[in-house]
Amino acid sequence: MTESTNPTPPDQAAAVRPPAAQPEDATPAEMPIPTAPVRRSSARPLAVGGIALVIAFGIGGAVIAATSDEPMTATATMTSANPSTVAPTTAAPTSAAPTTAAPTSAVPSPTKTTPPPRPKPPSYKTLSARQWKLIAKNPDAYLGKHYVVYGRVTQFDAATGTDTFRADVAHRRMPDEYDYETNTMLSGSESDLADLVEDDIFRANVSVLGSFSYDTQIGGETTVPLLLVDSIKVL
Repeated sequence: MTESTNPTPPDQAAAVRPPAAQPEDATPAEMPIPTAPVRRSSARPLAVGGIALVIAFGIGGAVIAATSDEPMTATATMTSANPSTVAPTTAAPTSAAPTTAAPTSAVPSPTKTTPPPRPKPPSYKTLSARQWKLIAKNPDAYLGKHYVVYGRVTQFDAATGTDTFRADVAHRRMPDEYDYETNTMLSGSESDLADLVEDDIFRANVSVLGSFSYDTQIGGETTVPLLLVDSIKVL
């Protein structure tokens, strides 16, 4: 009985054919290269494409590994080297309440103030007969000067008022009331002149205010010295 045989395809037979025995001392260059029939299969392009894809992935991985290592260090270096890329830091506001100096309980010592010096009282000069005549002649030339005068009140009524009166004045106290010759207007505080009346003889410390003009009872006008009474005493 004849066994059925499955003919081996030529490709498989060539594939399983044992290699020919080679001499032990043969070098790889002398070794004969077995020839096998080329098997055309659709798996070869797929294998080639797979190998190319694997190579591409390998190259891509190497590129990614290369680009993922050095740029990180370079970026870190650039970040630390270039201050413009450093993000500005903002100090976080503190929640602590502002400190306020506690008021001291010590009572400040009062500052000692020196009162301003009192003005020196004026010095009232006594006059000679000639000096008084010069003043009576031109009172405006002696404005503000301080003198001692004597006189007799000739008019102190409603026409003159309570703070002004008219008198005949001289440089000293005269032995007779009619010896006071110079017609003069005198003005002072009402309180200082309250007890003064007509025909009183007085001594006064005065300041020269200049000249003064007034109308007379007969319709004329006269100009006389005007004196400010600083103090007065009835003699």
